[in-house]
Amino acid sequence: MKFPFTEDTLGKKLEAGTDMSVDCLTCRRHAILDVAELVRRLGPDQSCMHYDLIKVLYCHECRDAGRDDRNLHFTTHAVTPGKRKGWTPCP
Repeated sequence: MKFPFTEDTLGKKLEAGTDMSVDCLTCRRHAILDVAELVRRLGPDQSCMHYDLIKVLYCHECRDAGRDDRNLHFTTHAVTPGKRKGWTPCP
C-alpha cells in the first residue's frame, strides 16, 4: 500500500478492503453497497467522494414516489479480515 494513504476512488476502496453503506435521508432506507460490483459497473477510477457518487446513485423508492432521490449519505466501514470478500492481505 502506498503512502500517503487515500481512498478517493472505488478501485482504491476495493484494494483497501473497506465497505460502504448508503442512507437515504428522505425515506430513511439503508443499504450496504457492494464495492466490487460498483467497480465492475462504474470502473476503478470512479471517484467515491460524496459529490461524485450522488451523480450516479439514487434511492429507487424515492424516485418511484416522486421525492428527492439524491438526498443520500455515504459511510465507509472498515471490514475485519474474515469478512472481506475476495481480499487478501499484502504479503
